[in-house]
Formats: sequence, structure tokens, C-alpha cells
Amino acid sequence: MRTIIILIAFVFSLVTFDSFGQSSDEGPVLVDDIQVDVKEVFLSAKGDTATVELYLISYERGTREFKLNSFASGIVDSKGQVYLYDVMQMGKVRLQAKDRQNYLHYLLEEDTPVKLVIQTTGWKKQWGIPQQCKLVFEDSSEQGKFLEIIIDL
Repeated sequence: MRTIIILIAFVFSLVTFDSFGQSSDEGPVLVDDIQVDVKEVFLSAKGDTATVELYLISYERGTREFKLNSFASGIVDSKGQVYLYDVMQMGKVRLQAKDRQNYLHYLLEEDTPVKLVIQTTGWKKQWGIPQQCKLVFEDSSEQGKFLEIIIDL
């Protein structure tokens, strides 16, 4: 009888507390002193262009260089397939895939949110709204080391 009560208490604690797994609504992502907030995710009226809008905020003192690997970053569909951007814009810096530029360089200032917009054309309606966004950027503490983060949208 005592074993059954302990088992029921254990199962109840697993159901009650969310600390054993990730919740579906985790809020902002914080990596390398950069907070990433999801602003908006949408498809064009025709459903052929997916757009993801994020805000990046640096918590490092002063300014820092942000170096985003544009060809390793992208939008992820419901099946986990990553799609390359057609247009990527961070603040006033705008890249197009046809420019074949590997990196987007931006100078982040402390506690100042910067909007990052990633658009992918050729999107199909059956893929639905993008589920995740993949960002690959250089670690601020070690030059040449890149961090990969997946943001749930």
C-alpha cells in the first residue's frame, strides 16, 4: 500500500511540475548574452513567402560585433526542413541571397533591441506557418567558433 502511495505521489509530481521537460511556451531565448524574442511569423497572402521577425537584444556592456552566418541560418518548416533566406535584414543592413554574402555584420549596442527579418520565397502553403528559426552566429568570446540556436516560433 505504501508503495502505491509513493508511486501516485511521484506520478502526480511529474504531471504537476513542468521542470522535467520543456514547456511549449518558453519565452525569449538567451545565448551568448543575446536575447532573442519572436515578434511575428506570417505567410504572404498567396502563401508563397514566409516571414519571421525577431528582436535581438545584447546584454553585454557597451557595443559588440554580431556576425550572423547567413547561409547556415534559415526558416524551418513543420517537417524540420531548413530553408535558405531570400532577403535578410537586421536594422538597416539588408542581404539578399543573390548577393552571395556569407555573413551579416551588425554592431549591437547594449540593451537596444534590433529587428531581424528573414524572408523565404518559394514557400508552399501545405508547409504551413514556419515552426522554428535557425540562427548561426559567432561566439563573442572565441573568434571562429559559431553558435547554433533553434528558436521555436
